[in-house]
Amino acid sequence: MTFFKKKEEKGFTIGESLLLLIVISILISLFVPFFIRAKEKATQKSTMVDMQMWAEAIACYIADYSVAPPNPNGLINYKKALVKEVLPYAKAIRIVDWWGDPYLIWTGKGIEQYGIKTGNEKEFIIASLGKEGIKENWKYDSKNPQSGFFEVREFEDFEKDLVFWNNKFIRCPREKN
Repeated sequence: MTFFKKKEEKGFTIGESLLLLIVISILISLFVPFFIRAKEKATQKSTMVDMQMWAEAIACYIADYSVAPPNPNGLINYKKALVKEVLPYAKAIRIVDWWGDPYLIWTGKGIEQYGIKTGNEKEFIIASLGKEGIKENWKYDSKNPQSGFFEVREFEDFEKDLVFWNNKFIRCPREKN
């Protein structure tokens, strides 16, 4: 009686490979939204930091000249007087937010944006139109200044405008305590 030893096969069976692909797919589907959300949150925070840098540069200009550099229509580019005037007061200036859309910066008296009417030449409003670059219809409520703060719960919350008025955010994500 001769016994033949079966040669052991190495590797994965089709079933094992399929199971591995299913597990990997499930893990990816769980973690991809987390990473996308983290990326959008970082983009939003970076945009807010840039807006504060703009505000600091404009405030320094106001300290020297007692008025904000003129920019009543809100549009900016590298050839605009606003950018040329505040450039010496900033280490670096981006004219687009981290989503790639241009910032809007209104300066001076009589500007009406987001339910705010500026009353003097030292006031300014800086806005980023969020991820989609579309201005929302949000209005500032002076009786309830906290009404502009929101919690980021859904991806749509990254589409909300970020608004900075005279050294403070009036429309932005609420800080967690």
